[in-house]
Amino acid sequence: MTAAIKRGCRLYLQFPLQPSAILSARLAHALSNTDPACVLLCTGQPPLDDDSATLVHLVQGHGLACLVANDAGLALRLGADGVHIEADPTAYAESRKLLGPNANIGAQCGLSRHDAMLLAEMGVDYVAFGPEDESDIDAIDQCADLISWWSEIFVVPCVAWNVAGAGEAARLAALGADFVAPAAGLWRHDDASRLIAEIDRAVRQSRSAA
Repeated sequence: MTAAIKRGCRLYLQFPLQPSAILSARLAHALSNTDPACVLLCTGQPPLDDDSATLVHLVQGHGLACLVANDAGLALRLGADGVHIEADPTAYAESRKLLGPNANIGAQCGLSRHDAMLLAEMGVDYVAFGPEDESDIDAIDQCADLISWWSEIFVVPCVAWNVAGAGEAARLAALGADFVAPAAGLWRHDDASRLIAEIDRAVRQSRSAA
């Protein structure tokens, strides 16, 4: 049965899938000590393969939805709960046809209102707004404006993408983000567990204040 993505404002974890015992241990720690809604397995080098089923089972064992980046066929083989795609109507239609009506399919819309509205109308389960470079201050401000606008008008949930820290997470949650996704690069920091826990705490506090 496909796991649903929990609603809130909640933490959304991007996990850079690489052959690393350290990164896998950090993910296991985060799943046990934070309150994420779902985990996205991001294609890296080497690309995702069927051995990744171990991580899918780890995530699902915590009662969470596990998504795969940009490969609906692999998501199906791994028994994942859905796929996260670029803002491409054809990719959405093909993914939905393959995975079925109950799969979680989200779209990466960058800073495009048009793409978000188009994909939402087609039926995506969420849209993600955010800069490719989490240090791009102007793009972060544009993302904040988009989230504020979207949350006031649309029912489809939105994700604040590539969030760099707890302060930014709190700001975007307050503006109406349904999910906050820390940048995948955070996992490579020696203090990744602390950084992710701080973002999770900020998101939880935003729920309490709502």
